[in-house]
Amino acid sequence: MSKPGAERLRNMLRRNHGIAARVQEADFPLAEFDLLQQWQRARLSRSFADFARQEGYRRAVYFFLSELYGGLDFRERDQDMGRVLPVMIRFLPDHALATMSEAFELQAISLEYDQDMAAYMAQRGPGKQDLDSLDMEGYCEAYRACSDRAGRERQIVLIRKLGYDLDTLVRLPLVNSLVRLMRGPAHVAGFGKLQQFLEEGLAAFRALPDAGLFIEAIYQRETDAMQKMFAGARQPFGF
Repeated sequence: MSKPGAERLRNMLRRNHGIAARVQEADFPLAEFDLLQQWQRARLSRSFADFARQEGYRRAVYFFLSELYGGLDFRERDQDMGRVLPVMIRFLPDHALATMSEAFELQAISLEYDQDMAAYMAQRGPGKQDLDSLDMEGYCEAYRACSDRAGRERQIVLIRKLGYDLDTLVRLPLVNSLVRLMRGPAHVAGFGKLQQFLEEGLAAFRALPDAGLFIEAIYQRETDAMQKMFAGARQPFGF
């Protein structure tokens, strides 16, 4: 039986593996890439501090905005995913695989933009490798120089869709049971990073008091910031 979700997931993993390969190239601007991701995680933490202060939303803020959108280190987890994929295709329903493919597509889009922005920053000249070496003006300049509006809109729309699909997925007892059953074998087989990622994502969304409120807040705030950056605003995030 054909599994379109499985094929889409394979494609997204190949895309992410290509990103990982570029990060490992000798001439890759790793210092700027790491600096950019630190800056973005700090920005996201500030943009969604109101949700992070609430117990029921805190885990989702970290998982959604740091693990997927903010670009935490992804290489080991994605390698795990490639190795365990045949087992997941065999046991998980295809709509669960399709949702996972959305997560990896969002990760790929975010990382590809980050790579382009890091290269732009490197061309602009070296700086101190700390958060003070990238200010709001420099970030917005790199964002506009390396972004296309349609692609950034796609990134934010995908956040919204993935959020609602995850909210549906966590309500399926079979999916939750299968992920829990994988815990022991996954750690024994060396897939601990991936298992932790899957469990944390499901747990974070299962704990949300109001998934729709959280998802729409991300969508509206990030859309507003994106529009302001393309319009040349000096403080697109409100601080």
